[in-house]
Order: sequence, then structure tokens, then C-alpha cells
Amino acid sequence: MPSREIRRISEDSFRLDLHPQVRQLLLDLKEMTLSHVEDNSPVARRIFPVAYQNSPEMEMDFQQLTREPLTNHHRHNLTIFERTLSRSELNQLEALAWMSALNDMRLILGTALDLSEDEVTPAEDDPNYEGYVVYNLLTYLQGVLIEEVQSDASDR
Repeated sequence: MPSREIRRISEDSFRLDLHPQVRQLLLDLKEMTLSHVEDNSPVARRIFPVAYQNSPEMEMDFQQLTREPLTNHHRHNLTIFERTLSRSELNQLEALAWMSALNDMRLILGTALDLSEDEVTPAEDDPNYEGYVVYNLLTYLQGVLIEEVQSDASDR
């Protein structure tokens, strides 16, 4: 079985085998993501849902009720992500926080790059090429983590 960057090793734990440069990149992305969350940046809009597109008053009420708890949720998961990023193992709750943090990073980066679902890989000389590669890395890591969280420890 090929080695994966993240794999379940027991019922409640996962092994992290990430290159130091990937860990540093993820730390940088965590900082960027947290900055966008804290600053209420327009590129964070995908992680703060709109409930009432046709009613500005109701939407304002909805945002007043949900913005702080959602911000705290994103901040909490990003904090767990940062705290555990240097480790070689995660427990189940930490893995779930990682799934959320990776998703937030992906959505914010994808929004910043204005990526769509039918996006074609840009040419290497495209100014968004590196961002696209990082987006794909986040997508890959999130996918591996989801598969591992859903897997049965007895399959190992």
C-alpha cells in the first residue's frame, strides 16, 4: 500500500507524514485564512453563508445572529490546526478540525483566485498558476483526510 500523507492508524488516531515545506505552507495559509476571517474580507464570503438574498433586512438579522458564532468556529478549528500542524499524529477530533480548516483555506483561496468548478489548469506562466497548485494541494489533502476519517481502522 502506498504511503499517504495522512492515514488512519487506529480507531481514534491518524498519522501525519507531511514534508516540512508543506507544513510551512499550511501554516502560512492558516495565517492568511485567519486574517480573512477576522477582517470580514470579501474572499471569506463562501464560509459565511447568505440566507436571505432577497431580503437585506432579514439577511442583516441573520448575519448578526450567526457571524460571531461562525467566526469563533472557524477560529477554533484554525487554532487546533496550527497547534497540531507540527505533530506526527492527530486524534479524531483534531482530524475533524483539520477537515474544517483545510476546507476554509480552500474556499478562501479559491475565491481569491476566482476559481470555478470547471476551471482548467492555467499555464505555468499564468500569474495564478502557483495559487492553483496550492489549491489543488489543499483539495488533495482534504480528500485524503476525508477518506481516512471515513475508513474503518480494521482495514489497516
